[in-house]
Amino acid sequence: MTPMDWTRQPGLLKGRTAIVTGAGGGIGRGLACALGLAGAHVVIAARRAATGEETAELVRRDGGSALAVETDVADRAAVDRMVAAAVAAFGGVDIAIHNASSGLSGKSFKLEEITDADWDEQVDVALGAAFHLAQATFPYLKDTGRGRFIVFNSSQGLHGGAMNPVYAATKSAQRGFVKALAREWGPHGIVVNAVAPAALTDAAKVYLESDPERSRQAMASFPLGRMGDMRDDIGAAVVALSSDYWRYVTGLTVPVDGGYYTAL
Repeated sequence: MTPMDWTRQPGLLKGRTAIVTGAGGGIGRGLACALGLAGAHVVIAARRAATGEETAELVRRDGGSALAVETDVADRAAVDRMVAAAVAAFGGVDIAIHNASSGLSGKSFKLEEITDADWDEQVDVALGAAFHLAQATFPYLKDTGRGRFIVFNSSQGLHGGAMNPVYAATKSAQRGFVKALAREWGPHGIVVNAVAPAALTDAAKVYLESDPERSRQAMASFPLGRMGDMRDDIGAAVVALSSDYWRYVTGLTVPVDGGYYTAL
């Protein structure tokens, strides 16, 4: 079975409603498209209305159901409005995925260069927004009997990283948040996990194409020999995590990275 076949199982998540933050592009867009192909109603929480609607149109083009809601995930009121819109449109929430990240998270900072504003922005999006989404969706997730809460993490939350100490700190904190929620929400039948992906994003493509030799060396770190496709690899894994097949797995950070973490 190819990855394309895996995501084309409309019955797998049929009738369920999934929220994806940061779905205006990148990995979030891939997740939204994969969830739509698996039959879920997809709520795209994007910072910009235009990019959110672009993702929604891609989901619809493949026969899925989608609603785009302009959302600043660091604003609790905006998250509450987005969740209310999801419930009004589709009757509830079964799957909540916090994928949004700060624009600063991909930049290199030395500790002495980081301002309070830099710290606050990354913490607000990585942790504050996860907290907002968890509180806003909990009343609905606990009522479904198949609630899923997924946080997008990073290998830097597993091993640390010198590129950006704020990013490493927030990703480590997310792991603790996921473990705590898995314990607290388990009695409600809610499965809580994190995903640490290695995805072939547009930025990664530019990097790989700019230096073939360094690209070859980088790919040698992946036992499967490639970075993951945002929809057919990363998205397919999230479809599986969101399905009944993973109903007895909770509290984990799952590397969806072609084996990259095993090579560190």
